[in-house]
Amino acid sequence: MKERTKYEIEMDFLRAMEQARELDRLADNLSRIANSGVESALLVLKNNWRGEAGESIELAGRNTTADIYRTAEDLVDTARSIRTTANIVYRAEKSAINMIY
Repeated sequence: MKERTKYEIEMDFLRAMEQARELDRLADNLSRIANSGVESALLVLKNNWRGEAGESIELAGRNTTADIYRTAEDLVDTARSIRTTANIVYRAEKSAINMIY
């Protein structure tokens, strides 16, 4: 197995942190979409449909909004896991490389 350099360790860590930040940004965007975009579209649909159709559209919209929020939460959880794992690996690799030198 090839020894990793300090530079490679640092770069891998920074890439992992950037990936986690990107997941956080995506989660924020999804939350904003669920909060405003979907809600305003549902309001338009609800105002144009009456009776059971309107209720069905409203229920489907609420379910879709909930799904979007859950997906955003999953992205945040994944970002947190990436950070945790990256920190563990980073510390382990840095310790190992310090033992070598």
